[in-house]
This record gives sequence, structure tokens and C-alpha cells, in this order.
Amino acid sequence: AAAAAAAAAADSLANTVELHKLDLLDHKATAEFIQHHHPDIIIHCAAQRYPDAFESNLEESIQLNVESTRHLAQLCMSQPDYRPHLIYISTSYVFDGGVISKEFPPYVPTSVANPINNYGRSKWDGECAIRDVMNVAKSNSDCRGRGITVRVPLLYGEDCIQLDESPALEMMKVLLPTATGTTIKKKKIDNWALRFPTSCEDVAKALKLMIDRALIDKHFDGTYHVSSPHGITKYGLLQLQSQLLNVPKSELDERAAGNDDNPSAANPLAAPRPQCTQLNCEDTWSALGCQVEFTTLQDGMRRSSRGFPGRFIGQ
Repeated sequence: AAAAAAAAAADSLANTVELHKLDLLDHKATAEFIQHHHPDIIIHCAAQRYPDAFESNLEESIQLNVESTRHLAQLCMSQPDYRPHLIYISTSYVFDGGVISKEFPPYVPTSVANPINNYGRSKWDGECAIRDVMNVAKSNSDCRGRGITVRVPLLYGEDCIQLDESPALEMMKVLLPTATGTTIKKKKIDNWALRFPTSCEDVAKALKLMIDRALIDKHFDGTYHVSSPHGITKYGLLQLQSQLLNVPKSELDERAAGNDDNPSAANPLAAPRPQCTQLNCEDTWSALGCQVEFTTLQDGMRRSSRGFPGRFIGQ
């Protein structure tokens, strides 16, 4: 019931909220925005979230993922008349899948973090930056504000208008029609790493529950996991998407094949990925007193594909 109420409240808020564009790398503008609007809750979602793109633009990516996070935490603790709660969206890529740490999934919030690519390391550094700032505040006996970290896996939106908005949808590009006479080049899709695609709608429901708790409990803080339990590889996800779109199997087989090898081994320029970083959410539901019922992959992919009517072969 609580999760349903949270979803209804989120829908109501979406119809009334006013959006402002803000460059988090502009620290002066960010400070002025917070001082002007006095938010009770700041949800920090902005990040360079593509591991390969992160590698090609390290300095700016670190500024966004780490330094803007530190600055937001400092701003939260330096407001003269109130202390907003900061909710930081992190990633399951802070874990290595056990390849080095020998600590294997599913991971709880206290599991040892050991990111194996720069993207994951930057998100872990962002977590540490928040804790550092908040610990200084605690040591000064200032308990009017806390940092909350929420780790999530691969996400997808149910209202996307571009396939490359989510890595969970971008594989569907192989299902787009090609010009007559064009030679189709079969694409290899990762069938090695186990992902846990989670709807942004479900994450929003969990965040709403956390916000409600934070607004009545100034001591609410910590690290929490929010992840669907439904695991699948990217190639498995493409197969499911093809079925939902009624794409003939022969067409899919002509255009794509599963790659069972570690993608990093085949492409040394790509950022390394862990094979499985499944998150255990039990501590989250225990802290909140209820849990979110996650969307099934079938329902989530069906809703996601509605944003692309008539775009794919076979439609």
C-alpha cells in the first residue's frame, strides 16, 4: 500500500514540477540555485554513466561524477538556516563481481567495494566524498543533514524516445529496417555479463519512500540498494525484445548473435566490466518498512517499446 501511494504521489508531482536547467560543473550557479530555491531534498542523478565514454574524457567525467558530488554535499552542509538531505545515485559497478576481491554477489551495502573501471571508481569516490563531508559535520555535532547513497544496476526508462537513452534499449537498433540491397552485418551482443535491468519507475517509487522517511527523520542516512531481481544478459534481453515485437527469429539470427566471451578481452580499448554485480535489497526494505514490487522484464520491455511504434522490422 505504501509503495502504491508513493507511485501515485510521484505521478501527481510529475504533472506540477517546474524544470530548471543547471550545469553542476558551474559551482557558483549551483550554489546560487540552492540558496534561492531552498530544496528539502536533493537527488543527485547527473553523471557520465557510460564506462567507455568515461575513458575517453577522464578529466571532465571525474569533475562531474566526483567533484560536483563533493560540492553538492558541501553546499548541503553549509546552508545557514537549514540542511537539505542529499540522495546520491551510485552504481552496482562499485563491485568487481569477485574477480579480484573474491567477494561474490549478491552484494549488501556493507560488501567490500572494488571497482574495476574508472566509471565505477568515480562513483565510489563520489560516495566517499559525501561520507567525508558528512563525517566532518558529525564531528562538529551538526546533525541537521545527512547523505543517502542509493546503488542501482542497469536502468531503463518506460518513456524513452531514443534507443540510445538506455543501454538496455540500444541493442534494439539491430532490429531497425535497413535499406533495400544493403548488406546486413551481423552484430555480436554481450551474452557474458549478467545484468539486472530495472525500470526507472521502480527506482522512483523507492526514492519516494526514502524521501518520505527523510522528511520526518533527520537522522535517516546510509547506503541502500535498489535493484530488480530479474537477471538477464544483453543478448537475452534482445531476444526478449524481439519476441515482444514479433520479429521472426530468422531475422534476429541474421542480424545479431550472442557473444559468450568477456567483451574486454576482445576489445582492449573498452573499459573492463565485471560479470555479475547483483545487489541484495533486503536492508533497504528493512529500513523502509516496506518494499517495491519490481516490474517484470516482459512488462518493462513491452512498455518501453511503446515509444517506438512501427519502427522495427516485422511491425
